[in-house]
Amino acid sequence: MINKIKKNISPLSFLPSGRLVCYRSGDVLILEDGKVIKTIPVFHSKKERILGRYRYLYRLLRMGVRAALALDEQHVLLSINNIIHELNLDDGCLSEGYFCGEGIRPLIFTRVESIFSVDDGIYFGGYLDNREKKPVSVYKRIRRDKWEVVYTFPQGVINHVHAMVNDPYRNCLWIFTGDFDEASAIWKVTDNFKTVERVCYNDQKYRGCVVFVLPEGLLYATDAPFVQNYIYLMKPDYKINELKQVDGSCIYGCQWKDKYVFSTTVEGDGRNTSRMEFFFGRKRGVGIKDEYVHMYCGNLQDGFKEIYKEKKDCMPYYTFQFGVFKFPYGVNNTNTLYFQPVATNNNDLRLMGLDI
Repeated sequence: MINKIKKNISPLSFLPSGRLVCYRSGDVLILEDGKVIKTIPVFHSKKERILGRYRYLYRLLRMGVRAALALDEQHVLLSINNIIHELNLDDGCLSEGYFCGEGIRPLIFTRVESIFSVDDGIYFGGYLDNREKKPVSVYKRIRRDKWEVVYTFPQGVINHVHAMVNDPYRNCLWIFTGDFDEASAIWKVTDNFKTVERVCYNDQKYRGCVVFVLPEGLLYATDAPFVQNYIYLMKPDYKINELKQVDGSCIYGCQWKDKYVFSTTVEGDGRNTSRMEFFFGRKRGVGIKDEYVHMYCGNLQDGFKEIYKEKKDCMPYYTFQFGVFKFPYGVNNTNTLYFQPVATNNNDLRLMGLDI
C-alpha cells in the first residue's frame, strides 16, 4: 500500500533510534511513524524558505540537502551546495561548515568501521562535473567542520567518485568511480589508502552508485544510461553475475530490512551534451527503456522484482533534474519503505511510504 505522507519533504537519514530526519524549505524535521515530532529551523535565506516551496524552482536551482548522515542520535551531517554542515538536533545549532571546493560535493557519505585495513571514520569521495578528469580526492572527517584529504586520484584517471563501501568480510574499502571508458572502475583500498588497486575497469558494467556488501560479494546496480543496465553480484574472485535486467540506470537505493531496493533513472545519454540538449533535451539514453522510474526490491535468496513505478514529468532532463526515487541514508528497519519521487508526474518531491 502506498501512503502519500507530506508534500515537499526530502528524506535524509535514519537516526540510530529509527526516527527519520527530513528536510523542507529551510527546516530539518524529525519524523516518527510518519508524523513530524520536531521542527528545527536551519537555513533562513529567502531562496530556501520562499523559492524552495515551488517544486520547479527547487529542482532548477538544485536546492535542499544533497546528502546526509546521522553521526549519532543528536548530530547529523548535511551537505548543501558545496558545504558540509553539522547540525545539533537538540539545540538546533548549525556549524559554519566545511567548504569542499568549487563544484565538489559528496554523492553519499560512508561510515567505515570494523575493518583493520582502514581507520574508522566518516569518508566521502569528490563528486563533480569533471569531463577533463582533473584530480579527485577522498576526504575523512577529523572533527566538526574539519576534513582532510586521505587520497587523490591523479589527473586523467576518473571523472568522480560514485560510492565508497565498507567491507568487513574482505577487510577492505571499495570505491566505485565513473563515468566513461577506464574511469568506470571498481577500486580496492587497504593499508589506509597506501594501496588503492583498480580491480575492474573500462566497462559500463563496473559503473555503479548503489552498492551493498554481502558475504557472497558486492551487490550493485549499474548507472549506465547508454547501455543495458543490470543488478549484479561481484564475487570475491571479481567475476560478475547478472541477477536482474532493469529498465534504466540506477543512482539511488537503500537497504530495507533484509531486502535491497534500487531506483532506476529517466535521463539522457550523458555523453557530449550540447547546450541545446542541456537546457531543453528529453531524449532518453538507449539504456533508459521507457519514461518511467522503476523501483526494484529483493535479495539473493528471493530474487528481484519491480514493486512500484511512476512516470517522468514533461520537463527537460538536465535543467529540471532526472526522474528518480530518493531514499534516506542508513538501513531502514521500519515496516515502511520511505522514499521521495523527483521529477515525476504524480508525486514530485512528496515524501512517500510503501508498505508491502
